[in-house]
Amino acid sequence: MLLTLERVQNKQVKRFLGHIAYLTIILLLVPGFLFFELCIVLPAVVEKWTIDYIIHYINASFLLLNIIGNMIYGMFTDSSIKGSYLENRQKENWTMCAVCECLRPPRAWHCSICDICVLKRDHHCTFFACCVGYYNHRYFMYFTLYIFIAMVYSFYYNVIFLSQFITWNHGLVIMKFIFPLASFVVDYGDESLYVFLVVINLIVGLFTGFLFLYHFNNILKGKITPEKKSDNISYNRGWHLNIIEVFGQRWYLTWISPFVSSPLPGDGIEWAIENKQK
Repeated sequence: MLLTLERVQNKQVKRFLGHIAYLTIILLLVPGFLFFELCIVLPAVVEKWTIDYIIHYINASFLLLNIIGNMIYGMFTDSSIKGSYLENRQKENWTMCAVCECLRPPRAWHCSICDICVLKRDHHCTFFACCVGYYNHRYFMYFTLYIFIAMVYSFYYNVIFLSQFITWNHGLVIMKFIFPLASFVVDYGDESLYVFLVVINLIVGLFTGFLFLYHFNNILKGKITPEKKSDNISYNRGWHLNIIEVFGQRWYLTWISPFVSSPLPGDGIEWAIENKQK
């Protein structure tokens, strides 16, 4: 009993420390990157207080609102079975969770990190410090989408900014792009710092772009990540209904802001199942 309790406590501590590390990266990276783009890059490529300059500030505010807003909503929207009324429900295709010691509906999976079963669990998101499930899937999708858009948007102007002062220096600049951290030791300066930020810009853009396309493709097929290789059971109701299942009845407005209300059509418990083995 004591060993079990100690194991649970160690797991909770590791989870807390891991999430704090990732959240700190986000809380430092986002303001730092925003300062770099708006206070250093933008004044160098666009004349101050012109119409274009103001439009860029409006775009940056819109992107920041959606990135931070969807992250917060994703973190605090509970998709676990805790608080869900599971009694007197249809028990066909339900499974027993040995850890939670309860029956769980189809598409609900146990997360060893959150230590609870999650409705329509897609995966555990470290940056959300929780699982992406039925009720917060929408916020994860927009979180990755708007980071990707912000990275593409800023990368275009970052390249223009770098081209204004970057020097060939016998090929050293290539090494700065390949080994941005090492360049701080070899040739520390503003140029090395800016190159490092642009490389981070590119990496984050590619990563979030891949995440969004991968998960959006799953959504269109009515799948979640654990079902990616499953061909026996299908929840595919057509791309339109599949999108509504994630983004809600007002899916066409949800891109505007995480504050836009868009009720989901179900409860994450009951599912229409097509068994292809029959």
